[in-house]
Amino acid sequence: MLVEVYLADLHVHTALSPCAEAEMTPPAIVTAAAERGVRILGICDHNSAENAIAVAEVGEAAGVAVMVGMEVQTREDVHVLTFFGDPGALFKWQEEVYASLPDIDNDEQRFGEELILDSRGAVRGRLRRLLLSSASMGIDHVGRRVRQLGGLVVPAHVDRPSFSLIRNLGFIPPGLQPDAVEVSPRTGAARARDLFPQIAGLPVIVSSDAHRLDDIRGHTGFLLERPSFDEVRLALASTGGREIVPA
Repeated sequence: MLVEVYLADLHVHTALSPCAEAEMTPPAIVTAAAERGVRILGICDHNSAENAIAVAEVGEAAGVAVMVGMEVQTREDVHVLTFFGDPGALFKWQEEVYASLPDIDNDEQRFGEELILDSRGAVRGRLRRLLLSSASMGIDHVGRRVRQLGGLVVPAHVDRPSFSLIRNLGFIPPGLQPDAVEVSPRTGAARARDLFPQIAGLPVIVSSDAHRLDDIRGHTGFLLERPSFDEVRLALASTGGREIVPA
């Protein structure tokens, strides 16, 4: 029986993203979410998923469901959130994204560290390759391949002036077939629909794009049977009584 609205923030970075604060460790992220009533988190670091499973492990113990994924930067400089219910598919996708990135070393002094963390928040490694790059994959390929792997495709912050599908391309490519689009809290879903006729008919979620702990908030509500990847997929499709509801 569908009796509960679960607050979600489906765009949260960890300290793996060089632009995120070092405080964004798996336990700190889950604690901040739980304290604010967020029951579903989407972990989406730039072009990598190295910390997603560690956050999911902490979330499971704390009663916070974690949707694992990454934020891919396409050839068109568009950011797209990609989520997977199967960790095997996630890391297959990570291999393909890594292979499409330019082989440029990260400059930690300029861009920040890219920290690989365990579930306790301890550093277990650093990525050498700069993650703040565009992949050689076009946006249509991203949509098609993520669907083949059983994932969800959500163009990120389409209301922003940079790295935005609407701002960069001006339209929704027919090959992308997004499961939803994301907008920023300052715009909100209702205003975004008025501002951007291109997203008519598509589900709209609002997420924080958190790079620091204070940013994590439940801006989107989902009416679900339980908090999980499969239930969120049903809600985005307004299937089986699951749906997006006001937070």
